[in-house]
Amino acid sequence: MKRRTFTLGLGALFAAPLMPAPAVAAVPTAVTEKFAAAKLLARCHDRASPEMLGRLMRVDGETARGLFKLLQDRGVLQNGLDGVARAANPLNTHCVPNEAIRARNLAQQVAQTREKVRDIWNKVQEHTAEPETTLDAAENEMSELADTEIETEEVPSETDTAS
Repeated sequence: MKRRTFTLGLGALFAAPLMPAPAVAAVPTAVTEKFAAAKLLARCHDRASPEMLGRLMRVDGETARGLFKLLQDRGVLQNGLDGVARAANPLNTHCVPNEAIRARNLAQQVAQTREKVRDIWNKVQEHTAEPETTLDAAENEMSELADTEIETEEVPSETDTAS
């Protein structure tokens, strides 16, 4: 029998309770209870911070930070280019833009304009490509018709006209 592995396993069994286990961070119930309201606030305002959540929801700073972290972990909030946590799927996209979302609207307009320009450019390319082929085909048909007309045309001779 393998005595060494048996004694190592036996020692590990008794030593395991003495070792510190990694702390499993359980989300406090106050945070999970208020998550839906915090998500709605973040999506309505298109941004969030722990201070804003604490002020609007009337919760203490620790709960507000927990809510903010949970919103980031679940993908409701994303860090924007300007350092402000913004909603991934905001609700106020049809409102009059304010200073907070003006940059995002500008970026969306630039992207939409770029797509429109690409579509127009593709249509122009297709349109300019078609006449070249149709012109070539028309020239070929005209030359074929001209050749057949010349071959079939009879020139009256002088003897035919005299009689």
